[in-house]
Amino acid sequence: MMKNLAQVLQKPKEGSERKYDEDYIKYEFSWCGDETAPRPQCIICSDQLSNESMVPSKLKRHLYSSHPSCANKDKQYFKRCLEQNKKQKKFMKSAVTVSEKALEASYHVAKLIARQKKPHTVGETLIKPACMEIVRLMLGPNEVKEVNKVSLSADTVKRHIHDMSSDILGTLIKKLLSAEKFALQIDETTDIKNKAQLIAIVRFVDEDFIKEHYLFCKEVPERTIGEEIFRVTDDIFKICNIQWSNCIAVCMDGAAAMTGRKKVEKAFFFRQLSIKQIFSERDKIQL
Repeated sequence: MMKNLAQVLQKPKEGSERKYDEDYIKYEFSWCGDETAPRPQCIICSDQLSNESMVPSKLKRHLYSSHPSCANKDKQYFKRCLEQNKKQKKFMKSAVTVSEKALEASYHVAKLIARQKKPHTVGETLIKPACMEIVRLMLGPNEVKEVNKVSLSADTVKRHIHDMSSDILGTLIKKLLSAEKFALQIDETTDIKNKAQLIAIVRFVDEDFIKEHYLFCKEVPERTIGEEIFRVTDDIFKICNIQWSNCIAVCMDGAAAMTGRKKVEKAFFFRQLSIKQIFSERDKIQL
């Protein structure tokens, strides 16, 4: 009974919230928060007090204890400080907005460079100077300053491409894991440096549609035999937390490294798995 009575006594009455008075600025206080229950905010240090502190005595106590050097300042001084704070907030907000746009533009240009397979240096040596020249001639020199804020250095382009690649792979892995069952298509080829590259493509159902996506392209460091191909693929699956048990079919070409030199010979790659169907370009092998 006493506990309930104490709670009732401590609970503030509805409509008893203190309101801000314009005269409180002489105590170096403005207000923030909800208009129905404003909180006093110090103009000098930006400290926020509770609504219950919206009384001259408590505001004055903060002024004299925290900012004694400002105790003798008049209202006009605090009004100028308040206006300066508002301008700084507005400037910071606009600066953040410009930075976000510049960052977004940098990512878009990096994507174009990656799609065209151009050197990463082309952003800083050609694209950015060309954009600045176009903007200078068509819009004026002031707008050139905004274009100059877009970072297109080789390191920046490389980092953006890596970020986008990681994001795409992460999205693909999430969809692949949610789909549970998938089919795998693998093939190996040799690049211009005579290095063996293993390419993998996955096919799965995503929102009632069959989707086919590139999964990875990794160098095969050793010989291109079934054992090494399986090891490279298995390492990627472990990193991405992909279970071989969800792979219902594998498609590959008819090379001996993939299927074995004879049809009756089971390649190492498939002896490690319980996959029931393996498709090649020429036939289907039932294990």
